[in-house]
Amino acid sequence: EHDRDYMRRMGAAKAATHAAATSEHLRLTPIERLRRSSALSAAHVKLANLEARDDDPAAFYERARALGLCDP
Repeated sequence: EHDRDYMRRMGAAKAATHAAATSEHLRLTPIERLRRSSALSAAHVKLANLEARDDDPAAFYERARALGLCDP
């Protein structure tokens, strides 16, 4: 029972953390969300195995840059 209580508390703490992060994300404007997403994508592109993905995000960010919605 002690382990179950511990796991419940840990789950509640993680849920609260995720809720706070989601709330912070939703406070941003769509353009700021796109900029942050683009920056994260660029920062982690070397870690991504894009050959194994069907949804390579490169075209999405290229179009966003062409429209002036995120940094070049």
